[in-house]
Amino acid sequence: MLGSLDKAILDFERTWWRQPGAKDKAIEFSLGLTSAAYYERLRRLIALTSALEYDPLTVKRVQGMVDTPVEREVAI
Repeated sequence: MLGSLDKAILDFERTWWRQPGAKDKAIEFSLGLTSAAYYERLRRLIALTSALEYDPLTVKRVQGMVDTPVEREVAI
């Protein structure tokens, strides 16, 4: 079950680019969190089924950014 802060984080992540200024300042102003605390909580949130049910587009977008595969060199 998502708490009000969890929902606020997902809502913020969905619309942060509409905020004036830098994202880290908007995080502090809107949510009262440091950037580190915000991203730590966001990473935990995107693993929750309840977060996916609440905002599937945002969760999938963030999961895609976090789970980007690292290119590896293959020796032939």
